[in-house]
Amino acid sequence: MVRFIVSVAGLCVSSTALMAGGWETGTLPTSVMYEDGNYFEFSYGSLNFNLDGVASVVLQASPTTELVAGQKHKMAKDQTRTSLAAKFSVGSYDVGISRFDNGAIQLDGTNSTVTSKTASADIKLTTMAIMGSRSLDNGMSVGLGMRNGQLGSGTVSTLAGVTYSVESATASSAIASIAYEKPEIALRAELVYEDSVGMPFDVTLSNGVTATGGLALPQSTTLNFQTGIATDTLLFGSVRNVAWSSSQVAVDAAVDLLDISSEFDNTTSYNVGVGRKLTEDLSASLSYAQEAGTGSTSTSGFTLTNGYNSLSAGLKYTIDNINISLGYSYVMPGDVTITHNVDADPSTDPATPATTLKTVYENSTVQALGIRIGVNF
Repeated sequence: MVRFIVSVAGLCVSSTALMAGGWETGTLPTSVMYEDGNYFEFSYGSLNFNLDGVASVVLQASPTTELVAGQKHKMAKDQTRTSLAAKFSVGSYDVGISRFDNGAIQLDGTNSTVTSKTASADIKLTTMAIMGSRSLDNGMSVGLGMRNGQLGSGTVSTLAGVTYSVESATASSAIASIAYEKPEIALRAELVYEDSVGMPFDVTLSNGVTATGGLALPQSTTLNFQTGIATDTLLFGSVRNVAWSSSQVAVDAAVDLLDISSEFDNTTSYNVGVGRKLTEDLSASLSYAQEAGTGSTSTSGFTLTNGYNSLSAGLKYTIDNINISLGYSYVMPGDVTITHNVDADPSTDPATPATTLKTVYENSTVQALGIRIGVNF
């Protein structure tokens, strides 16, 4: 019964990662490690972004003048996300393998008419992970593993009118976990640590000029917990801290690429929910998640949100050794204002004042639908 409910809860929790700090859109699926026997699952999610910016151009003259204000444009592409995970048991050892969409920088400024230039990007990061765990005495277990992040190639256009391609890259880092379980009260506490690693990549401008850039798989610590609170009822939650401040995205400063530096700050997200078995075959869950904002202003084009609040619901139906879970999340990102200063060159254009490109994101929402199919074998 406990695993029956928690699988539904896990689908709800994972959907909130889509608006987490930095570029993260998915997290390591460790829940498969606690399934009975051998297990395989496939997850698919569809994300609909209502993330619109109101853009304007501010002339930094005396007095300051704001031009072309009030034009609204979509700035985040709708996304899909997939995950594959499997777990195999061999005596007191378990081995888990997963492949999941871990991150994305997907901007869509094609509807902006504030200037003749727009910002857009389509870059995704996929992670493969392998982890082994061993059960110890007194309900304890420990795990070690590796993750390999794979940055896909893509194209970026900046507000400076520069278009460049990003080459694919890869990097690996370590994973470690420790867990305690007490099945008679459905208690489980799991602590997962993921180490950081840099991921350099190459950049080529449309005019053939090359540069180097880099991002990092950030260091993170996640506490997942659950406990029974009544017959057929489970309380669950998580706390996740990610060191984004040391995992910035940047390109060689020798190349003038407006929008190609990030201002990520460390984030801590919280999730709490309740799951309940409704019938022998059907269970449901509700959860709430929150990530505090790190600032309502930014000068980086990567900053489209400022924390979030979300509500999620899930259902799971089991037929013999096959289970099907459905989840829905409604996410409310925090408001943020992005500014970019564009200094005029007084030696060539003394009559033109410096300008600031400004975009305000308010009352944004994201909706996610997910399905997960799992098989015990």
